[in-house]
Amino acid sequence: MASRRTAKAQELSIEADISEPITLLKDLGANGNKVMKRMLSGIGTAAKAPVKKAYKSFGLSKQTGALYKSIRRKVMRNGKAVIIDAKALSKGNIFYGYALAKGSLIKPKNGEYLTFQKDGKWMRVCSVKLPERDFVAQPVGKYLQSPAFKLKVDQLMDKEIKRLEKENSK
Repeated sequence: MASRRTAKAQELSIEADISEPITLLKDLGANGNKVMKRMLSGIGTAAKAPVKKAYKSFGLSKQTGALYKSIRRKVMRNGKAVIIDAKALSKGNIFYGYALAKGSLIKPKNGEYLTFQKDGKWMRVCSVKLPERDFVAQPVGKYLQSPAFKLKVDQLMDKEIKRLEKENSK
């Protein structure tokens, strides 16, 4: 598994060895690229679930729900990888999923202080240090090591075999 870091968002590229099932399905007459994309799509959807499930355990709350709702999976165009990311945008069109995942020091843009309300009390500080909360990579990594991942690959392979059988019966 490899992760990709960008300044725009928290992304995790999932790389799993599914070459054996793909080779078997190709031998049965399946289109390799389509099968790979469908399997990666299923794996990505399944890997997104533990990220959402562990969301609150990383100290994140669903105040507006923008970050939680932005957790998604995307299969790359070449069909060789699926990306799990959290690209929540603030009102100023700033991606904050990355800042929350990797930690960040927030300083005032204009003026000397940041002013905000916390627990009904107004705060005025020079800067705020956000702790690192790797809320995407850690749950996905655990999922890829779990028996649930292997079961999901088996289920997706069975589904592809049934699809092939249906196409061949026509």
